[in-house]
Amino acid sequence: MLAERYTIDAEEAHRREQLPAAVAARETKEQARRAAQVELDRRAAEVQARRAAEDARRVGEAEKEARRRAAAAEEQARRLAETEEALSVAHAMLEQKAAEAEERQAAEDARRVAEAEEEARRAAAAEEQARRLGETEEALRAAQAMLEQKAAEDEVRRAAEQEARRAAEAEEQARRAAQAELERRAAEEEARRVAAAEQARLAAEAEEQARGAAEAELQREAAAGKAIAEPTEPTTEPEPQPALVSELAGSSELPIYRWLDGS
Repeated sequence: MLAERYTIDAEEAHRREQLPAAVAARETKEQARRAAQVELDRRAAEVQARRAAEDARRVGEAEKEARRRAAAAEEQARRLAETEEALSVAHAMLEQKAAEAEERQAAEDARRVAEAEEEARRAAAAEEQARRLGETEEALRAAQAMLEQKAAEDEVRRAAEQEARRAAEAEEQARRAAQAELERRAAEEEARRVAAAEQARLAAEAEEQARGAAEAELQREAAAGKAIAEPTEPTTEPEPQPALVSELAGSSELPIYRWLDGS
């Protein structure tokens, strides 16, 4: 019985030594999950930084293009001013010649100058309209390209977020499965401890029964000796029936019985 009790205590001590290892494994897995989450956050931050740099580069290019167009418009205005200055000079010369020529020639010259000026204004207006139309079409194409690129980037971002969610869900499922396994093992350990305690209790009860039977046998023998010492008429005492005592063996399934015959 003592050897059996020592074996149970040793098994209990071994199980207690294994508990910190399970706790350490669970903490290691939690640290790995946190490190994976930090890596995902870092990658998302890098993607966001690259997108911000790309947006800044596009804004710079747009500003450069705006400056170039402003310079071109300024140059065109300067040329238009020079043309108007030249036209003014020619007009003055024509007026001077008209003053020297006949009145009809002056009127004809003035008519032709007026027609030339009107034609120049129409050409300038047509050129300005064509320029504005070209700029509008260019702006529309640039806006369309930006919208398409932004849609592609949004699609990539959504795919990355969905993949991250799937990875997080898979990790959460794995964590829950591991937690369930730990709880199941803890329950099995508790059941083994309860069974061991029950075995120990039954063994103690069997040992107590054996001691009681032995004490009863000793009392019976003492009473018999006392009766022999006194001069009384001998009486026939019934033979004691062998006591059936249950003892627990190494297995907790079936008890082992031994007979106590009082010898």
